Amino acid sequence: MNRMHDYLVETFQQQYNEVYDRLLQYQSDNLDNKNSALINQMNAQLIDIEEQKKKRIDTLNKQLTIILQPPKKIAQFELIPNGSSYRVIASDYYNLVAAHEKANGRKLITMYDNLGLVDFYSERFNGEERFIILTDKQDFLISESHLEDLNNIINKTYVYVIHEDIIEEIKLNIL
Repeated sequence: MNRMHDYLVETFQQQYNEVYDRLLQYQSDNLDNKNSALINQMNAQLIDIEEQKKKRIDTLNKQLTIILQPPKKIAQFELIPNGSSYRVIASDYYNLVAAHEKANGRKLITMYDNLGLVDFYSERFNGEERFIILTDKQDFLISESHLEDLNNIINKTYVYVIHEDIIEEIKLNIL
């Protein structure tokens, strides 16, 4: 932004100097007031250049102050897990899930952020999609808000219950 400011100042100063040089030339050649109209026109241009310069510099300065102001902190929270999550950390099971998916004919395997909406995405060669949520609890319950977020992909979502190195697939259905 400082470079933009410097560029604008330099450009407006160059325009101002060119018009001012013409004004001085017209004033020096103004015998018998034959250049009065041109002199008035140059004075008006100088005023216009100053007004445009002020307007553009003010706009740029407003942008600078908006950009430079840090966000105001209104709250700070500390999350302490209570150990009752039905999910597991996906990155811990990547190799197991990847091997399971490849063994079942699904090639494209993508891992998402841990504890995200879903943990993995896989796809068959024919484009059949599968979204995967990992858990290690047989009696897991997905929260209502999580189900609502899964709404668009609920028919393609599976829950993988992991017991040591064995994966049990459960298709997620809404009753």
